[in-house]
Amino acid sequence: MGNREIKILCYADDAILIAESEDNLQRLIHKFNIVSKKLNMVITYQKTKTLVISKEPIRCKIEIDGTSIEQIMETNYLGITLSRCGDVESEVKKKQVQKANRAVGCLNNAIWRNKHIRTETKTRIYKVVMRSIMTDKAEMRPDTSKIQRMLETAEMRLLRRITGNTLRATTLEQHVMWRSGY
Repeated sequence: MGNREIKILCYADDAILIAESEDNLQRLIHKFNIVSKKLNMVITYQKTKTLVISKEPIRCKIEIDGTSIEQIMETNYLGITLSRCGDVESEVKKKQVQKANRAVGCLNNAIWRNKHIRTETKTRIYKVVMRSIMTDKAEMRPDTSKIQRMLETAEMRLLRRITGNTLRATTLEQHVMWRSGY
C-alpha cells in the first residue's frame, strides 16, 4: 500500500502475520499476542501454524507463551492454496483449469455438441461462463508465462470443442479462434 509495508492481514477471525525473518516474526507474534490479551482475545495455539515461503526448505521455530507452533508446508486460505515454495501454477491447474474442464464436461451434450445452437451462441456462453471460472482469483496470483500458457491451452481445448475440431486436426489455433467468432 504505497510505501507502507503490510505485516498483518485480518479476515473475520483469522490473521496472517508476515515477516522477513524468523526473529521478526517472533517479535511480531509476541506483540500480536500482547494486544490480543489486552482486547480479551485468545490465540488458539492448536490452530496457529507457520508457513515459510522460500526456494529452499527452512526450519522456523516460533513460540507463543512457551508453546511451539507447528510449521506446515502448505495451507488453504480464502480458497487459495499457499505453499512453501510459492507454487502458484499447481493452484491454477488444480482450481481454474479443473473447474473449467468440469463445467465443459457438464455442458458437453447440452451445449457444445448441440448442432441446433449456433457457434456464435456457444462462444458467448464460453465468454460469460468459462472465462469467469478460469479468471477467478486472478488478482491474487502473479501473471507468469507458464500460467498464461496453461490457461490458453485450456481455452483452446474448449474452443476446439465448440467448433468441432480435434487436437489431431491440422487446423491452426487462429483458424479455430476465427471459426468460433473469438
